[in-house]
Amino acid sequence: MQKYVPQLDGLRAIAVLLVLLTHFWTYPADFTITNRFAAAGWIGVDLFFVLSGFLITGILWDTRGKAGYYRNFFARRSLRIFPPYYLLLVLVFVVLPLVATLPPQLQSDSWLYFLYLGNFALAAGGWQLFLIDITWSLSIEEQFYLVWPWLVRAFSLQRMIGICLALIVLAPLLRTLLWNEDRWMWLHMLTPLRADSFAVGALAALSLRQGWRIPALRVFTGGALLLTALIASGSFARDSMIAGTIGYSLTALTAGAGLLAAMKSRWLNFAPLRYVGKVSYGVYLYHPICLMVMSSVLAKFMPKATPLVGSMVQLLATSLLAVGVASLSYFLMEVRFLRLKKYFEADAPARSAATT
Repeated sequence: MQKYVPQLDGLRAIAVLLVLLTHFWTYPADFTITNRFAAAGWIGVDLFFVLSGFLITGILWDTRGKAGYYRNFFARRSLRIFPPYYLLLVLVFVVLPLVATLPPQLQSDSWLYFLYLGNFALAAGGWQLFLIDITWSLSIEEQFYLVWPWLVRAFSLQRMIGICLALIVLAPLLRTLLWNEDRWMWLHMLTPLRADSFAVGALAALSLRQGWRIPALRVFTGGALLLTALIASGSFARDSMIAGTIGYSLTALTAGAGLLAAMKSRWLNFAPLRYVGKVSYGVYLYHPICLMVMSSVLAKFMPKATPLVGSMVQLLATSLLAVGVASLSYFLMEVRFLRLKKYFEADAPARSAATT
């Protein structure tokens, strides 16, 4: 099986910090360029997609010939993903209605979230409630997990590389053909139309196993410079045509090249950064709740702060709170489920049903 790469936790941290920047920044007036870069933090989700494609493909490929291939994969993914996710759903759909009224459309769509189909509800009906809206990306990831293991098991390495390349080419073409300014959320949230991000990560994983020599740093530098120019010019908003057609691909290719270039990076091995990456799943899930709490606290205790200072304080304070809440979730709940992963190790001899 593939070895643990600490730098990937560093990349997870960068991904979730970009998301926090977008959601915690208050966008003060007269700071146009700064606000544009803060708003572009949505690309952190795309980095998560590329990381998922890379890690999941590597895990699946290295275990494809072993006993319990499907059982082990789905059990280990469930133990990692389900507990915090369903805790959030209970808080939103069971606890919150005791003190507030949910939007009517959200109430009727609640069953979709329990089946990891919330991305369809949001694409069709628009944003509903920030606390739960952020789960659209988790729905896409789960749908990817349901399909990808069967492809990896069924096809050879060369065929899988061909599938990845086809997805990387076809997804932006489909988005371009389907582009409509009023329906940008469909392109943003439907799994087949975001498959190129996962395919880039998967191709990166397979290229390592093929021993390809890729000029990753050059590709990353070129992509990062182009993204910087687009963001600074105001042309890379999430609902813009550039972002919704070729922009996702540009972000994915830049992230994939950066991933390969960063595999031995020292600064990504920085312990605090790796720790944030370790609890990044909880940070992502709970950060809307933390924003709701912290914004109320700051409004009470810092009512006269200048817009820029207030925005910076909110970003820092709420980020620290999100990491703290995620840490509590991780050590008080998540690790209890993660310990059960030992019963679903690909390299371990098959256990009896009773033992498992």
